[in-house]
Amino acid sequence: MVKRKYYEFKKGDVIRTNPEEGFYGVAVVLDDGKRLEEQPGKFSCPMCHIAITPLIYDYEITMDDINIDKLHPLIFQRCLSLKGKPEFYREELLIHIYTTRNIIDLPIIGNVVPNIVYNGELPWEPGGDKFHWCGDIGAMFGREAYTQWLRNKGITI
Repeated sequence: MVKRKYYEFKKGDVIRTNPEEGFYGVAVVLDDGKRLEEQPGKFSCPMCHIAITPLIYDYEITMDDINIDKLHPLIFQRCLSLKGKPEFYREELLIHIYTTRNIIDLPIIGNVVPNIVYNGELPWEPGGDKFHWCGDIGAMFGREAYTQWLRNKGITI
């Protein structure tokens, strides 16, 4: 069995996402990959922090289309429903911890200095509203930005 070699995300990579057919978003890799010890002597794939931005376009964007001043993490209102309780919303800063493997071959459209996107601490321990461990990026990566874009336009899903 031959292992596939994936592109490894690097610090500052600007990723074009495709959270919905015909719509494209932007995410930014905030640091270089780091192997984390999951158990004594057992390490993860290299992991990195990635910020999903609120930018959504209806065409395949390039770096020329992006206003750098608008590159910041999306603060998303996540709807939660716990058994026996009414739905409620929680703010979530969309910076999470992913593997550096680009297993779905999302296009890297440029590179920026990550501090212009987010200049705060990037801990490796998950927090209540940020820095969740997410594993590999999946096909719906960036969906929150698309959902927020719909909400801003008054479109319900």
